[in-house]
Amino acid sequence: MDSRVASWAAGAGVKGRELTMDFVAEYPRLEPAQQERFREIVTRLLSGQVLTPGSAMQPDPDWRFAERHRELIDAYLRIGGWRLDIDLGLRLGRAVHESGEQRVRLSKLESLVLCTLRLAYHEQMQQVSDDMRCEMSVGSLRERLIQSGRPAAQLSRRALEHALRRLARHSLVVVARGFAGEDTEMLEVSPLIERVLPSDRIAEIAERIRAYAGERVAPGQTDGAGDPGDADDGEEST
Repeated sequence: MDSRVASWAAGAGVKGRELTMDFVAEYPRLEPAQQERFREIVTRLLSGQVLTPGSAMQPDPDWRFAERHRELIDAYLRIGGWRLDIDLGLRLGRAVHESGEQRVRLSKLESLVLCTLRLAYHEQMQQVSDDMRCEMSVGSLRERLIQSGRPAAQLSRRALEHALRRLARHSLVVVARGFAGEDTEMLEVSPLIERVLPSDRIAEIAERIRAYAGERVAPGQTDGAGDPGDADDGEEST
């Protein structure tokens, strides 16, 4: 067994002993190439990345591997207090900490952008289309935010770039390398947003947009973090 993997498994303690034994017994049965892919996938998951099948033209082999070996990956993650969450309906997989340690705090603007994108995602998913992706331009997002009541002066290119890059770091949106927040640039809303803000909370999300958009930032005051937009990778809460 790879020494790095073995050392973490050995340090699981009494609570994780059963999971450790399962992992220790099953991991050596993988071929060397499979063990290398296992390590790469675990690294991706623990860095906060979300696994998806990829596109038809560029399928992600890590997704297929995670589907086939989900119990082994889950056993390994649980040693450190994580678990593997694979949603076959939304076609995504991620590592979730049992105690919610991956929770992040969003600023008011980031929360507003997140809620606005969730409504856009909901609208697009209601349409019958072969293309299940939800894409929009930064300009379209800006217009939605203005229509919801946010002053245009608070929606500078730099402010939206920062907010969208922050959401991208948590795999909630996908932006291109070198993204600068220009109106013509496109972004893709990740299906993960449906897990963060479930569809049964759409009415609540719409109300939050009105609340966030109605707040005014005083001159010279930044729209800082620490607002009700308190979210983790599985549930958004206030």
